[in-house]
Amino acid sequence: MLFIHGVPIEHTGSRKADQLVRNLKKFVAPDVSILESDAAIKNFVENAGTSFPMFLGFGVNESLIAEYGRKYKKRAWFAVAKDFSEDIMVAYDFDKVPALVAIHPKYKEQSLFYGPFEGICYPFLVVMIGFFYVMMLSL
Repeated sequence: MLFIHGVPIEHTGSRKADQLVRNLKKFVAPDVSILESDAAIKNFVENAGTSFPMFLGFGVNESLIAEYGRKYKKRAWFAVAKDFSEDIMVAYDFDKVPALVAIHPKYKEQSLFYGPFEGICYPFLVVMIGFFYVMMLSL
């Protein structure tokens, strides 16, 4: 049993120390992290580990993925990079923005999606995140 703001929450996950720590880190993390530099991006990816898929938005409005950050917080990492260099673009293999990079580090899988994601393309973003999420869970 965990207590969040005094409210008991049933913990159904593993009781092993390393997995418990990993899940608690995920639980207390923000729904969507805002990354302001190359160093912040690298730090986020390193600290996220390899257990959960990651969705990194480059030049993407945070509000577009906030809903998924709330919904899938316990099962994936979500971040929006506000400022980044060409080195990051090369590292994640994209050449224009807005871009959404979906990564599952455990399996060394990466998918790249280009925007725009606002307006009429928003339903496509919904389908894209859902599809990639389901695909990663099946691995």
